[in-house]
Amino acid sequence: MENTTKRRKRWFLKAELVLLLCVIAVWVIRSELVDIDSVKAGVLKQVVRADRDNIDAYRFLAGYYIDSGRYEEAAKALRQVVRIEPHDADTCVTLGDAYWDWGHYEEAIEAYKQASRVKPDDAYAQISLAFAYKDLCRYEEAIEAFRQATKLEPDISGLHVLLGNTYIEAGRHEEAMAAYKQAVNLHVENPQAHYHLGELYLRMGNKDLALEEYEILKTLDRELANELFAFLINNYRIEGFR
Repeated sequence: MENTTKRRKRWFLKAELVLLLCVIAVWVIRSELVDIDSVKAGVLKQVVRADRDNIDAYRFLAGYYIDSGRYEEAAKALRQVVRIEPHDADTCVTLGDAYWDWGHYEEAIEAYKQASRVKPDDAYAQISLAFAYKDLCRYEEAIEAFRQATKLEPDISGLHVLLGNTYIEAGRHEEAMAAYKQAVNLHVENPQAHYHLGELYLRMGNKDLALEEYEILKTLDRELANELFAFLINNYRIEGFR
């Protein structure tokens, strides 16, 4: 009788062990198949229904939706973050990015403007605004935004290149020239500045100065130098030049 009881106990113990292993296996499989972030998002949706001012929950949801390419939902979550923290310029810019990727361009522009109002000494919002205007071919507004950015960050050579590029698209070549020269003055080894300067010299009919920029560019970025040279030979007959 005693031996029978012991055998039953051992059997139940084995059964419990097998069941435990099955449970562990199920959880391992679920962790592989289920997106943990989506589970968190589902939980946080319930959280924000109960607590409309839970900013951390909205931030996580916004990040999750952006990573998932669900920009409309990201914008909704980010609007709630801005509602709770209206002076958070970075969130305003991120909201603008979400609107842009969603295809709501005017709302994106308003979000970038709001970021600039909240933090007027931060060039990041102005740069985002400038790119938005540029992509919409609103070049004069893009120029003004880039100019504001260069006032805030006057020592960044690349910003002057961007300003110069926008002047080119607006057909304002003399101002583009000044912007590129400023970029070179700030950083003499900026290959983009030399490339665009050389290209602009060609557009303005000055082959000799374009060749000078080519020679400089050869020491900085051979690929860009080759592109500029291709532009040169497509527009001018250059004998014996390598």
